[in-house]
Amino acid sequence: MNDAITGQFRAHITTSASSWSTSLTGDGESTETIVVNDEDAPWGPGTVDQVFEGNARMIVRWWGDTPIYAHKIDEYEYDDDKGAVEVKASELIREADWRMVDGVLAPLDSNLTIAGKSASGAIRAVLARMMQWGPEWVYPIDLPPDGSGDVGGGWAFWEKYRISDIIKQIEDRTGSETFLRVYSTGGRDVRFQAVVGAPVRFGRTAFKLHAEQSPLSGVKFRKSWRRTVTGILGVGNGTGKDQETRWAGSPRGPIRDTKESFPDLTGDALQQAVTRYYNANSGPLTQWSVGAFTISDDYPPTLALPGSGWLLESKGKAPIPDGEHELRVIKLSGSNSIQVKTEVQGAAS
Repeated sequence: MNDAITGQFRAHITTSASSWSTSLTGDGESTETIVVNDEDAPWGPGTVDQVFEGNARMIVRWWGDTPIYAHKIDEYEYDDDKGAVEVKASELIREADWRMVDGVLAPLDSNLTIAGKSASGAIRAVLARMMQWGPEWVYPIDLPPDGSGDVGGGWAFWEKYRISDIIKQIEDRTGSETFLRVYSTGGRDVRFQAVVGAPVRFGRTAFKLHAEQSPLSGVKFRKSWRRTVTGILGVGNGTGKDQETRWAGSPRGPIRDTKESFPDLTGDALQQAVTRYYNANSGPLTQWSVGAFTISDDYPPTLALPGSGWLLESKGKAPIPDGEHELRVIKLSGSNSIQVKTEVQGAAS
């Protein structure tokens, strides 16, 4: 259990049951069950509220000295029959839904302006804005590197954009991702490294599909034409006949031309997004799934954290082509077991 503002360790908690996930997209959640009415060690009055104070505390899962995730507490429910508390928590990045470009009493013309930044530099400015107003606004987040580029824009308070809305606009324009990667600062204190990438990827671990022993199981390979397009009309900002559009494609039979919405984009940014979408869907999509990763001393869970790069070597596994196939983990989930579930995608996606 850690403080959400400082990341400092507060207490060690033993769970009787657990269900959790952590994800590059920030939709990870956890549910932890803690017995608080044990005859031999009952919790005192007010202790539950103090320990599991919503929004102010985080539940951190560890493997040795490495944190696997740190989730901010959202709520708890006490079950009197079981004498247990069920605590629900979620990824810290979701707090960007609960911040705007200024406080609620800000003047309407208060605004956030970004000019000539890279994707990382732009996200850095947005996250800094989210936390700049005082100690109560701060989270233990290390800002991503600054950098120059062609990203810019202005967001006025009267437009009522949330911080998460602005991050999404920058990601759509640049094809980038933002991930808060938890790490230990020593002891049981934690912080988050804000990582911006296109895509986010950490390292690369090789696994042989034809090996007798492997931590991977439930490996499946799929080739899909469901979303293949020959042309895409990107619909951008505006309404009616004045709504901006851009096009990308290469007509060939059978024709599969359709539209895709990019409601916040205009001009070159819209064209870039449309071109990226077409390139990603102009041919069949190769999809992998890996059902489970079994933790051991040789294969710690750090190899399967979101963003981890995998190199799967296949030989004699037709219809999987022989050779090396690059994947990355986008989501990890589990319980108190040594077997965790993984979701993966092609590293180029």
